Amino acid sequence: MKNIIKPISILLIHAMAIAQLTTGKSTVLAFAGIQVENVEPWMEEELQKKMESIFDGLEPEMILLPLSVRSQASEQVDSLFSDMNDATFQRIADETGAKYVFSGQFKNVSPDEKRIMIQGDFYRYNAILKSSFRYEVLKYYERMNDETKVIKTQLVDSIPATAKPASLRQVAMVFGSILLVGILFMSITGTKVWGEGSGGSDGSPPTET
Repeated sequence: MKNIIKPISILLIHAMAIAQLTTGKSTVLAFAGIQVENVEPWMEEELQKKMESIFDGLEPEMILLPLSVRSQASEQVDSLFSDMNDATFQRIADETGAKYVFSGQFKNVSPDEKRIMIQGDFYRYNAILKSSFRYEVLKYYERMNDETKVIKTQLVDSIPATAKPASLRQVAMVFGSILLVGILFMSITGTKVWGEGSGGSDGSPPTET
């Protein structure tokens, strides 16, 4: 019976550890915002909202949006827009506690005043590896919604930490299933031990002497 109880105990301990890990929240991503040249202020604000949409679906505790990032690292954000380099990205990561920092610089390069073409770079900086990934953008403004979907897939969804954690209910169901299996095994094993010990040493019913 001890041989059955030991592995069950180990499974229960692992289930509790998983519950603690999956329900814990921490800041993983920080979006420092974007800078757009040669467009009206309203369009720059609108494009920033489009870029923010790449983080839709993440747990709120996992992401710091531009206002929050600037409140914690205003000087570093200003420096970043002056020179997009890894050292400045790292300082923002240090100030915010984020493992990844996102930002971008764009400009309108269209010669046609009636049509806007966005050109520039969007960055994902990995504070652990201390390296950045640059995604080049060259799209007409009306196609930026499609472009943000591609950016989300390549730069956000590819981060393991952004996978949606298991809910408390899901963890409880796993824990309960393991517990029920453990009880079932112990019951079966207990019945077997009781059956084997109910007779004499030769298998005959016990008799009074």
